[in-house]
Amino acid sequence: MHTFASTLALTQLFVGLGSAILDGIDARDVYEEMEHLLVDNSGTNFDGFINAVSPCSNYFQDRTGIEGEQSSAQWVRLVFHDFVTADVSAGTGGLDGSIAYEADRPENPGLFVNDTLKFMLPTITAYVSMADNIALGIVAAVATCSGNSTGIPLRAGRTDALAAGPSGVPEPTTSLEDTLAQFEAAGFSQEDAIASTACGHSLGRIHYSNFPDIVDESTVTSNNTHGGVGFDSTPASFDATVVNEYLDGTGSLGGLLVTAPSVDDRSDLRLYASDNNATMQNLSEELAFRSTCFDVFERMINTVPSGSTLTDPIVPMAWKAIELATDIDSTGSVSIAGRIRNLYSSGSAPTDVTYTISGSSGDFTATSATASGTGGSLFGSTSYYAFNSTIDSPGTTSLSFGDVSYDINDEIFVLPAKSTTSNRSGTVKAAVLTSSVTDDAMQLVLYIPGAISGTAARVIATSTVAMTEYGTAGNYTLYSASISGNVGSGSGTIVKAVMGDLASNTVKVEIFG
Repeated sequence: MHTFASTLALTQLFVGLGSAILDGIDARDVYEEMEHLLVDNSGTNFDGFINAVSPCSNYFQDRTGIEGEQSSAQWVRLVFHDFVTADVSAGTGGLDGSIAYEADRPENPGLFVNDTLKFMLPTITAYVSMADNIALGIVAAVATCSGNSTGIPLRAGRTDALAAGPSGVPEPTTSLEDTLAQFEAAGFSQEDAIASTACGHSLGRIHYSNFPDIVDESTVTSNNTHGGVGFDSTPASFDATVVNEYLDGTGSLGGLLVTAPSVDDRSDLRLYASDNNATMQNLSEELAFRSTCFDVFERMINTVPSGSTLTDPIVPMAWKAIELATDIDSTGSVSIAGRIRNLYSSGSAPTDVTYTISGSSGDFTATSATASGTGGSLFGSTSYYAFNSTIDSPGTTSLSFGDVSYDINDEIFVLPAKSTTSNRSGTVKAAVLTSSVTDDAMQLVLYIPGAISGTAARVIATSTVAMTEYGTAGNYTLYSASISGNVGSGSGTIVKAVMGDLASNTVKVEIFG
């Protein structure tokens, strides 16, 4: 049975987040959004992330299944190619998303860069960086392909590069000395280099379309149009087969980078044999293979530029709130609404959920609606419960249920129910406690994901728009702003209201209206 995070553990996880988190973005939102992408794998609240690698053999771009590509292998390869040009002594490179600017380099042949980042575009936001998405990708791929949901601990908080990094990804013709030197610069020993290569080549294929000097043209068929040849006989299973076929001289013999027609192209053979196969022998037992692979993959995704501070590992939350929204009616009555998610791995979900709202006037409890929506997860099952309660305002401070508690900001808040967006425009409304209004301008801050022309990169542009007072309601002054650009539902745009030192919680535009 899985053990999920307690309130105390979550509080500890949010401490120590560094500069990788964008200004104005709360650490808890970063953590919980990454948890959502990791945990919500089907049904209600599912964003489709894991679809690309489920089943493990899937290639999300090819619905016919004839190209011989495999998204899970692409996601593993992307991590390696982004990580391996790190210089840990200088504090540069590593898993920083610079690979998005490097797709046209000869050392990065094939579709894996653009394919992967194209798929991840919807989930690259102010909460989860491009580099964090890449890290999530290998965790999801290995979990799906190995059947082990907790194999690689996942952290958040990576900084995205804004330009290409140095070249240097080892290629089939790269000498052993240069390959080991590249790994050493990235903080990996000879044993690590061998293990990470064998682990990476447990999945997927090498393709004629990328390496015509290594893969024979005869591999191209009507059912394998890119001419893919597996590194082992189980290319859609994360296991030690690639190691044992190499050691035993069976099956695919370790793959074409062991047996290539030209000795110069046998980069895997040079690496595997460089310690007289000692590391490969150590990897031949399945449990040792998985343990070692999980370790080297975790170290890859945690190799980040200096100045980045990663969270503690993401722990699936038994209880969490989603789509939290504060509203106000014409009389000034304030309410809070949203949904409660319960994640469980045994037994059954409760019929409803009791929650407590606390503030200066004391505590009161209420009961959610009955379960309305279910989902599946690598970590169990999920059920969802809508709730909506009028709160004493000002003075309400927290919402609690299960083993979690959320701060309520009833001094300044965006009004999702009264805000709207279309594809290229919208109106955002917010409220501020009148007694807290200052001479500072009321502004709307927008975090809008956007593309960089000619690359697969996605960056977050931060902009501000003046908000105009349009009325009052009870103890509150109301404001509105018009927005334009790529701000519609599905754009990944996030907003917050700011007046001087006052700042609201951030809100996704997808819950507007």
